[in-house]
Amino acid sequence: MSLPDNTKKLQELIQSIPNPEDIPQNEISNRYQLFIDTITDHNHLYYIDAKPIISDKEYDDLFSYLVKFESTYPSLISSISPTQWLVGQLSDWFQKADHIIPLLSLENSYNADDLLEWEQRAKKIAEKQWINGWMYHLEPKFDGFSVEFIYKNWRFHQAITRGDGKIWEDITSNVLAIQSLPKHIDVFEELHFRGEIMMPKSQLERINQERENKKLSPFSNTRNAAAWSIKLLDSWEVSKRGLIINIYEQLYWTRQDFEEIGLPTFNLPKEFRDTSDIHQVIKWCLDPKVKEFLDNQDIDFDWLVIKIFDIDWKGTEIRNILWETEHHPRWSIAYKFPAQQVASQIQSVSFQVWRTWIITPVANIDPVQLSWATISRVSLHNFDFVDTKEIKEKDYVWVQRSWEVIPYIVWVIKERRNGEEKSITPPKICPICSSPTNNIDIHYYCTNPLCPAQIREKIVHFASRDAMNIEGLWDSVVDTLVDQKILSSIVDLYELTPEKQLLLRRLPSFWEKKVFEITSQIEQSKHQPLWRILNAIWIPNVWKKIAQDLANYLKEKQVHCLDDMINIFSQEELKWLYWIWEKIWNWIIAYITNEDTLNILRKLEKHGINFDANNGMEKEKDIKWHFSITWTFPLSRNEIIKQLEKKGFQFDENPNKNTDFIFIWEDAWAKSEKARNLWIKIYEDWEIIQKEFWIEIPIISSKKQRITQWWLF
Repeated sequence: MSLPDNTKKLQELIQSIPNPEDIPQNEISNRYQLFIDTITDHNHLYYIDAKPIISDKEYDDLFSYLVKFESTYPSLISSISPTQWLVGQLSDWFQKADHIIPLLSLENSYNADDLLEWEQRAKKIAEKQWINGWMYHLEPKFDGFSVEFIYKNWRFHQAITRGDGKIWEDITSNVLAIQSLPKHIDVFEELHFRGEIMMPKSQLERINQERENKKLSPFSNTRNAAAWSIKLLDSWEVSKRGLIINIYEQLYWTRQDFEEIGLPTFNLPKEFRDTSDIHQVIKWCLDPKVKEFLDNQDIDFDWLVIKIFDIDWKGTEIRNILWETEHHPRWSIAYKFPAQQVASQIQSVSFQVWRTWIITPVANIDPVQLSWATISRVSLHNFDFVDTKEIKEKDYVWVQRSWEVIPYIVWVIKERRNGEEKSITPPKICPICSSPTNNIDIHYYCTNPLCPAQIREKIVHFASRDAMNIEGLWDSVVDTLVDQKILSSIVDLYELTPEKQLLLRRLPSFWEKKVFEITSQIEQSKHQPLWRILNAIWIPNVWKKIAQDLANYLKEKQVHCLDDMINIFSQEELKWLYWIWEKIWNWIIAYITNEDTLNILRKLEKHGINFDANNGMEKEKDIKWHFSITWTFPLSRNEIIKQLEKKGFQFDENPNKNTDFIFIWEDAWAKSEKARNLWIKIYEDWEIIQKEFWIEIPIISSKKQRITQWWLF
């Protein structure tokens, strides 16, 4: 059987027979050998090929069951078991030799109970030696490539991989190409350190872009990219990968200050570091601020490590007493965060219809825990995305949450295919209203303007904060009103007659006060300024900023009614405006020449919606648009802020509910996540930012004289 089949078979065994002692006697030996072979093969894929096909959690489940298996049947324990040696993790590219002391793995924990159980085990051992207390030290575990670094006579001497714990690979020549490696330290003795080689997130993004341009498969994460890069045969190529090093453990010696002797290291803030109370450790592990702090760094971390030290911080006595197993030290344990990238299977594919008529495929996956949330649905965006990623129904895929918010399929695990997979085909009819679909470029569209799914999406957008700002018309409320056929278009919002309002009051949770508040908000929306109306009526590609610019342009053109606006929109002059691309102008023309949309606009005007470009301007003229920035741009943040404040914008250091838009470019993390959670308009293209906001670019000439160039588009 193939490795995916064996893996699935063992996963089913774990589910059906949680206790190995319940395995039939005639199957014990074969099942035990299957666990050894399967885990060994996964080790090779993980450590050598850097192409794992199962998630860390799936691997941990297999390994934990094997440990339980061997504790139940100790007479079966084989010398080649992964619990005895980490077999199958060596390549043939580098010279091999022995570690003096094996580089062990860590025992894993996933919750408070696991940590309390670990402490109790340590206490039982320590109390026999009359030791009743120690210190805990909390540090992050880098998600990189584990290496032993050796220094002799002040100089860097050798770098060796972890290998199988005892057998290693000499990668000294490649490690010398890493710029962050200290070639000298301030200690004469021979010292051995354990650390990680990592690839920063910003570097991974750059390299993946280059690989995609060359039609190569991108790396799924920074760990795999670092492992693959450090084993390149050409050291010059290694030097261009932007790898970095961090030291976290000294071997064969007591705890030292790595920074003091010139070694790169990384520490948590002091308030999350040292304590003698295991409950405080648990509190830190569960504290979202710790996770947030690590997520904001440019390197990946996958868990926290808790280490035990003597009260005097030497660490040798208590560690010698607790000692270690063949697999892990007893004086240390890892607390694993919920996985940020996990494997799951696509069980089915459904289709979602948006207000723009676009039909989007959505993968329904086996529910997984991902960055503190349960994920069961992942957008497949469009059929070009499906074809590029070669995604099929029943595929196993790697899933992550972009910016810790949006679920995203990184790559298909093709090695787990078994022939049951089915191609994902575009729908010929709308999944909601059964109308024929139409294919334009990479998208498929529903051709029915009265499709209930479109109606729902259009009304939700029409009432949203950046459109007509009708409070109370939340998604669930709109769902109910559309299902009850009270609303079939945005026009129906302004036709809620007393009879219909009476019908509303009969619906669950629609008490009299709620109905009054909604109808009052709808009445007030008639006096919204023109830019809000333009943003609300769903002209394709006309979002908030374009709507604002259009409203200002229409004011200059003395637009006072709907017919004036249609006349201006029909003129070819519009497409030559620097902030209007020809594609947007074409969408505007298509919109205003469509009989159905024109009919809706005229009904809105009849019900009191004011298309006068001067409407609402006086009320809003003193309101400043709020913006935020994160993080690195070709121009300094202070310079960008200064220029925009001169234009009347107001800067928010941290994005909030009043922030209208945010600039995001390189190395953006926490603020970008917060902005997406608040649905703030995001600008991620530096050229578009320059174009739309007229950013003045200072240029330093060859004579080092400062001149200024205006970027006019």
